[in-house]
Amino acid sequence: MTVPAQRRRAGGCRFSAREIAPLIGNARVIWDEGLPGFGLRFSGNGRRTWIVFTRIKGVVTRISLGGPPIVTESEARAKAQLLILEAKVRRDPLARKRDARATPLFAEFAQAFRRYGVTRWKPSTVDAYDSYMRTHLLPAFGKRFLDQIDEPSVFDWFSTLSRTRTGAANRALDILNSMFNKAEEWAQAPSHSNPCSGIAKNARRVFRRYLTEAELLRLGRALDALHEREPIPVGAIRMLLYTGCRKSEVLSLRWSDIVGRLMMVRDSKTGPRQVDLGPAAQEAIRLVPRQPGNPWVFPSPVRPQQRISDLLPFWHRVVLPLAKITPLRLHDLRHTFASHAAIQQENTPMIAKLLGHSGTDNTQRYMHLADQPALDAAELVSGLLWEALNANDARAPG
Repeated sequence: MTVPAQRRRAGGCRFSAREIAPLIGNARVIWDEGLPGFGLRFSGNGRRTWIVFTRIKGVVTRISLGGPPIVTESEARAKAQLLILEAKVRRDPLARKRDARATPLFAEFAQAFRRYGVTRWKPSTVDAYDSYMRTHLLPAFGKRFLDQIDEPSVFDWFSTLSRTRTGAANRALDILNSMFNKAEEWAQAPSHSNPCSGIAKNARRVFRRYLTEAELLRLGRALDALHEREPIPVGAIRMLLYTGCRKSEVLSLRWSDIVGRLMMVRDSKTGPRQVDLGPAAQEAIRLVPRQPGNPWVFPSPVRPQQRISDLLPFWHRVVLPLAKITPLRLHDLRHTFASHAAIQQENTPMIAKLLGHSGTDNTQRYMHLADQPALDAAELVSGLLWEALNANDARAPG
């Protein structure tokens, strides 16, 4: 797209300036020299819109084709060529209302927002976006144009979803809010038009469930009984308890990430980090059978060369009933690790380091005071938990 020299005729020499001036107003247009009548319009507020001029029943008409980055130049040119052709065969291009709107459909914008995000988000974030888009957002808003989505419609959707899925409603609202902020930045929606800005999220439930000493003992016995039959998921559960790592951090572990007493976590919420392994965690890794040629520490039993994707069925249907423990989230193993670190009087920054928290706010509920190097702290806490799991034989693993 180039800017041609000033001419008496505009629109790539196809229309007179007198014909199209009223349709442009004070906006600036960069005309395409290869396709007469096609150009990119810049409005006073910075909004960019692909446009095409054509004659409908002898009257010059401007048709908007959407704006970048939602509609690329090649996509806009293809639309313009079709509209010009339709006008030549005496069909009314304005009947194509979807092509005539500058504001994109929500579904179209969602695709552009994803293309933007893929280059910046972690793979797990992309997966979460796809899931919430598929299950909650597209069914509600996919066929609407952005300017048709207002605060009342978002509030009704959010309230309905919150009746059964409070957490999912919060996360879906976060995605929707980010999308509209980006739509304003890309001039696809007017400034200060975000329909999510006035909606308060649901209050978060605070979980404070930790395994008691008796529950830890029963869990240890259950894992020992299951180890020979299911060594891989059992090993993953042990690592969750002995390291305090998140489920995604443990399940995405590769053999190349483990070097002696150190474990490199590649995909963490706070970025890559190094985890110090105590003897109990090292023993848990040693007991996991290694599959030749498979890079994953915890590979999938049914999908070659892929890792376990979900521990929850094994945890809820097999481990907890055998250990006779009331419903307990896998994430509560992380809480148990942190609570035992607090029992050993580790300070808040140290517990935050062990858990991979970016700050100490999320760590306050575990804390008391003391100060030791992270490696010693990891060894101390994992050793304490190992003893709790093996109360009948409290010797350190080795």
